[in-house]
Amino acid sequence: MAQTAAWVDIYISDNATFQDAFQFVAPTGGSLSLLGTTWEMSVKASRDDVAPLVTFTSPTQIVIADAVNCIINMNVPDTTIQSDLPAAEYDYDLIMILSTVRTQIMQGKLFVRHGVTET
Repeated sequence: MAQTAAWVDIYISDNATFQDAFQFVAPTGGSLSLLGTTWEMSVKASRDDVAPLVTFTSPTQIVIADAVNCIINMNVPDTTIQSDLPAAEYDYDLIMILSTVRTQIMQGKLFVRHGVTET
């Protein structure tokens, strides 16, 4: 595991758009801006799997909501969740890409649960 990546478990339902927002802060004495970055989040059944089940990318599924204040939000439709991620526990990581530098920002478990309201 990367020492700089935050461990964050995420819980989503399969009957609603995955719309969580995340704000990042610079380390003490450092600076951070999302200007010029792209993002991707891969999801695997197991961290050791060769290929991800699904990868979410910017600018459509990962949206830079505020580049200066370092806020992104997810925008993954329920139909994508239903087709690619059956209700289960998964591993994910979130990567920020600036030029050729890929930085793991977050990682953890993604829990997909059945929603109560029918779609």
